[in-house]
Parts: sequence; structure tokens; C-alpha cells
Amino acid sequence: MTDTNPTPAMKAELGVGRIIGGAFDLYFKNFPLFFGVVFIPYLIYSSLIVTPFQTAVAEAGMSGDAASVVAPFLTYLAASMVFFILLQAVIVRMSISLHTQLGAQIGAAIKAAVFGLLPMLVLGVLAGLASGIAFLFLIVPGLYVVAIIYVYIPAIVFEGAGFSALGRSETLTKGYRWAIIGLIILLALINIAVMFGAGILIAIVSFAVDPNVVQEASDPVTPVWMNILSSALQAVVLPIGLIASGLVYARLREIKEGGSTGDLLKVFE
Repeated sequence: MTDTNPTPAMKAELGVGRIIGGAFDLYFKNFPLFFGVVFIPYLIYSSLIVTPFQTAVAEAGMSGDAASVVAPFLTYLAASMVFFILLQAVIVRMSISLHTQLGAQIGAAIKAAVFGLLPMLVLGVLAGLASGIAFLFLIVPGLYVVAIIYVYIPAIVFEGAGFSALGRSETLTKGYRWAIIGLIILLALINIAVMFGAGILIAIVSFAVDPNVVQEASDPVTPVWMNILSSALQAVVLPIGLIASGLVYARLREIKEGGSTGDLLKVFE
């Protein structure tokens, strides 16, 4: 008799190399767009949030009144959380719509980010605490928790998952968390390399423009030109990892729920 036992179906791969390649391809094809979406808001954030906080800290240091920093610090903390959550959400939403050849849909991205702000803030704090506690034990448990919650922001901005987004992320990432950990490590190494290279370039340009750059960099309040350079550096580095998270979400939905990534946005519009 011949062996008629069915062969187990092979598990579909996440494709870490394909995710990274796709992220860079999307990034370079739309570089001016991604750069502008990060640079302009980041420069405004630096000018209106970071600089006033630095000024308050400097004035408190001169006067010896540490209590006067409490209100500016709380404002800075709250504004920073809101800013970074919104920026991440917009880039992730844009990435998937560009990936599916539906255009950037910046308006839709901003709308999805604003409407999903509250759950993203609350779940972001919970996720940060969970991953922080896990990192206290060892790096690997921390990374594993990060992998579990890796696509909670896409779940909110694409599906309107709201406060159930952590559960949705847990479901989608199940069986693929070690691959996601590998992706996270590779992206971290890439970001370090890019920041190092960009940092050297910025330092060279800074010395060429202003020989007193080292002295000015030690000032308690960051000069305007340094805010511009810092914003430019963030605009170069930040989008890559966020694009990758959007592509991971799209790929996981393809694997687990079928259909093409081109159907993702149409389902929820």
C-alpha cells in the first residue's frame, strides 16, 4: 500500500528580507513625502514644545526654584506623547495605502490617527509598561513582548480596533513573533548605522557653517539651527521602521485572513 497520509501544509513565511526590502523601496520612492511629513511637524514640535521646556529648566536652574519646572515638564511629557503617537500613526497609515497603490491618503491618515488617539495613548502606556517590565528580566522577554504588540497601531488606524487592538495584535503575530524579533533587531542595527552616518555628515556641515558649534551645543536651550538639523535627522531615520510595521501588518493579514494587501483599505473605507 502507498502512504496516503496528507503532507502537513507548510507555514507561510513572514519574509523578513522582503519586508525590509519593501520598506526601503517604499521609503526611497516616496522620500520627499516621508521627509516632509516628519520634518515639518518635528520642527514645530521642537520649537513649540521642546524649546520652552528647555528654557523653563534653564531659568529654574538659575533661580534655584525646582518646583517651577513641574508644570512645564508635565506639559512637555503630555505633548510629546500625543505628538509621537500621532506621527507614528500617520506614517503607518500612509505606508500601507502607498503599498497598496492607493496613494498617500494623507487626509485619511490624519483622520484615522486623530480618531484613534485615545486608545493608542492608553494602550501605548500599557504596552510600554509591559515591555519595560519584561526588559527588566532579560532582553529576549522584552523583545518578545514588543513582538506581541508590534501591530497594535496598524490595527487601530486601519480597522478601528480601538481598545481591543492589543488583542488583535496578539492574534495576528501569533506564530511569527521570533521572525518579528529578528526584524526588530535588523531595523535597530540599520537605524544605528543610518544615524551614525547622518550624524557625521551633520557634524561636518555644522562645523563648516559655524566653528563655535561645540560651545553652542552645550547651551541649555537648543539653537534654532540645531533644531532644524535634528528635525532633518529624525525625518531621515524615523519612517523606515514605521513603514516596516505597516508592511508586517499587511503581510500577517494576507497569511492569516487571505486576500491581497490591496483589499485592506477598501474593506475599512
